[in-house]
Order: sequence, then structure tokens, then C-alpha cells
Amino acid sequence: MLKKVDIAACMLASVMFVLLFINHFMFKAEARIGAKTGLTAKEALGANYMILCLLTLVLLILVCLKGRNENGNALTGGISAVCGGLSVLFAGQAVNVVELSSAGGRVSMSIGVYLYFALAYLLLMKCSEHVKTRWKQVLIFIAAPVIILLSWKSGQLDGLSIMKEYASNQEDFHIYLTNHISMSFRVVCMGTLVGIPLGWFVYKHAKAGRFILTFLNTIESIPSLALICVMMFPLAFLSNTFPVLKRYGIAGVGAAPVFCALFCYALFHIVNSMYGALKVVDKQYIDTARGMGMTELQIFTKVELPLILPVLISGIRVSLIASILGVTIGSYIGYGALGKFILQGLNGFAIDVVMLGTLPIMGLVFFFDFVLRQCKDLVELYRKSKGRVKL
Repeated sequence: MLKKVDIAACMLASVMFVLLFINHFMFKAEARIGAKTGLTAKEALGANYMILCLLTLVLLILVCLKGRNENGNALTGGISAVCGGLSVLFAGQAVNVVELSSAGGRVSMSIGVYLYFALAYLLLMKCSEHVKTRWKQVLIFIAAPVIILLSWKSGQLDGLSIMKEYASNQEDFHIYLTNHISMSFRVVCMGTLVGIPLGWFVYKHAKAGRFILTFLNTIESIPSLALICVMMFPLAFLSNTFPVLKRYGIAGVGAAPVFCALFCYALFHIVNSMYGALKVVDKQYIDTARGMGMTELQIFTKVELPLILPVLISGIRVSLIASILGVTIGSYIGYGALGKFILQGLNGFAIDVVMLGTLPIMGLVFFFDFVLRQCKDLVELYRKSKGRVKL
């Protein structure tokens, strides 16, 4: 029986339960910037505290009993998602419970709420490993976002300090969010268009391929901020030498150095995925294709690419996540993305402004990670239905 207990999941659920008793589950402040007073979950949540406690206790019991059973894991993952969603909803309703001495007082989520939600997400991810039914997986993953979205739309979260920051920075937030997503997708799309043929070239030409892989590995080893700063100098020189380039946004600061640096990282992930996948393709399929009279290009597009598509999607997924995180650093050199809020919050000692930039970035990472994982699984499912081999 003990062998079937998921120790990691039990630890996650146990820490979630302990978090309901720590002092900094939430905090209150008499002004936007100033001294903050930590609150336990019991002090902040009021009557909702017992609901969250009971659900977390049920979750802890289920984690100890679920084993590898699919239905047990689906139920445990679902309750974990509900706990995560309710922790945010109840935090929003805490403004009706916590007493503030001034109209400018703030109630905010503290380390307890954020850590509780993060552990709930990790736990549902752990449970989803044993859930193979597609609709059950989707239901588990969307439960928490749906609860949070409905809470936000119904105004249940409006009293939180972070929502007040959002209301006062709404226009900038939408601009920064659009810029953040736009830059991430431009980087990955261009990286994919260049990386696929480049990965094929690296595989077909060993000597040149070794040089290209060494170069990309060297680029990958450079920290993001350092690489962006390195890109500033040649771009500044080019824009000053050829002023016409400034019309197209090429300059030493702003979008251009961010794009160039992240494009190099995207190439690394996609080229390495292509090269590694092509190396393990069974040569029998290639020989059969050649025997049928196919050209090298036809072999790649009709045999190799369909075989390595799931691996390629995984490379694109890693590239997109890295780009979303990397764009954040671009704010240090003037690019208007969500990292701007992080810098503003750090400079002004306003934690909620920092979280106004951080939470959407993490949301984008989780969302696109989930979507591209599902795309990869759907490709595998389609190949299986057609009786095709799995790489």
C-alpha cells in the first residue's frame, strides 16, 4: 500500500494545509505604500476559512488514497484546481471581512495565497500525469481559471489592491500586454521559419552543422540581459550610420535588441529539437522513400517532418515560454512590455504593481504551455489513429 502513495503529491497537499495557518496569508496596509500587517487565513477569510480548510483536508486525504487510479487522480486534480480558484475568490471577498482604519487602506494577497495557488497548480499537474482521458484533463486545467475569471467579471476581486492598481493603469496594461504577446510570437514565428530549414541543414552537413550548433550553444550560455545589452551596440551603430533604418524601428534601444537576442534563443531551441529528432528517425523509412524515387526535399516534407512533428512542437513550446519570460527583461532597455510594471513596482516599493506585471506573465506561460502540450498530444493521437509510428 505504501508503494502506491504519491509522496510528492502528499507533501504538496500538506504544505497547502499548513499555509492556512501562517501569519502572512494576506496582508493589509493603511495606504498604498507603507507598513503592512500580516493576516492569517482565519483573520482574512472569515466564514470562507472553514470551507477552504475542509476542501484542503479532503484534498490531503484523497492524495493519500488515489494511487495511480485515473478517476482518483482526476477527482484529486479537480479538487486541487477548485481549491486554487477559491483561494483567489475568497481573497477577493476578504475586503468585506478585514477592517481598515482609512478609506485609502488596502487589502492584498500575500505569500500565503500565492504559494497556496502555486502548490495547487503543481498538484493538479502531478495528478494529470495519470489522467489519460482528454476531457478530464481539460476539465482539470480550466477549473481554476474559470473560477477566477467569473470572480473577476462579477466584481468579487475589485476590492483587492492589485485590482485597484489595474484600474488606475488599465490603458498602459493593455498596451504592455499586447506588446508582450506580439514580441513573443514574432520571435517564435521567425525562429520557426528559420530554425526548421536550418535544423535540416545542420543534420545534413556535419562539418557546418557542428559550427552552427557550437555557436548557438554559446549564445544560449549568455544571460538574457547581457545578450540584449550586447545587441544594443551593433544596432545603435547601424541606425546611426544608416538613419533610414530608424523608420523601421531598428535602434540601439527598444524592440530591436530584444527581438534579436530572443530570436537567437528561439533558434537554439528549435534547431536543437530538429537536429536531435532527425538523428533518431529510423533509417528504414528514409531508404524506403529513396527507393520510391523521392527527392531529399520530398523525403523531408513527406517522411521526416511528419515523424518529428511532436518533437518540433515541444521545441516551439520551450521557445515560446522562454520568449515570454525573456521579453520581461526588455523593459530594462526601454521596451514597453509587462516588465515595466515590475520595474515601477520595485522602484516604488509597491508589491501589487510588481504582481500586476508578474501574474499575467505567469498566466501566459501556463496557458501556452498547456495549449502546446495539448497540440502535441493531439498530433500523437492523430498519428496513432492512422496507424503511424511514434518517434
